[in-house]
Amino acid sequence: MTRGLALITGAGGGIGSAIAVALAEAGMSVALLGRRPEPLARTARACARFGVPVVELRADVTDPAQVRAAVDTAGPVDLLVNNAGAVDRHEVPLWEADGDQWWRTYETNVRGTVNLCRAVLPGMIARASGRVVNINSILALRHEPHYSAYSASKMALLGLSGMLAEPLRRHGVLVFDISPGMVRTDMTLGMALCAGRTDWTAMDLITTALVRLAAGELDPLAGRFLHVGADDLDLLLANATALAGGEARTLRLSAYGPDDPLASMITA
Repeated sequence: MTRGLALITGAGGGIGSAIAVALAEAGMSVALLGRRPEPLARTARACARFGVPVVELRADVTDPAQVRAAVDTAGPVDLLVNNAGAVDRHEVPLWEADGDQWWRTYETNVRGTVNLCRAVLPGMIARASGRVVNINSILALRHEPHYSAYSASKMALLGLSGMLAEPLRRHGVLVFDISPGMVRTDMTLGMALCAGRTDWTAMDLITTALVRLAAGELDPLAGRFLHVGADDLDLLLANATALAGGEARTLRLSAYGPDDPLASMITA
């Protein structure tokens, strides 16, 4: 049984709700954060079936005051899952996008994650223990011009995870950057990119990964981009020693060659 408290954002539905239920079934207390009370209540009822403490937290992740109040209500967090996210609804190139909607998407995905980290990390650092999961996407690495806000924000998350990984590790806190793949949710069903799609990623791949992560099984893979829709996590774990100290699955600019004037700066 996995102990401790997990705080999951975007917990009212989709991947966030499924992760919350899986962690509750594994024995973790869960704090469910979202904007709408009815979806949160449904997830809470599903989690409560496993006899674990459940708290519902209504907050907009882009509002730091609301996030701070929610975290204070939840109490000490052992596992933070930054899952709340938004996608470009107009699905047009950047120069045709509505500027306000573009920035709302970016703010939800990036500012929301930053707000949660700022509220939760001091407690984790003080206790020298904790895990942070940033739910990412393969679109952080693949250019999709009709999803410029989503792709740019997910690339920013990948960079943020990389920058936080080493300094936080020295404080006993581990950071993970995990892409679930194309899971069938209300959000993905509304994306033109997924129109007619039949090869969806099974939800249990991401929920199983999060349960294993919460139990500490994936600790050797902290600080790297993991795509559970395609990765064999056991194979990656078997090769974790070879990955240690390298740049595999991290966001780094590659030099043109040894004579590139940026080469030493990149590897410093």
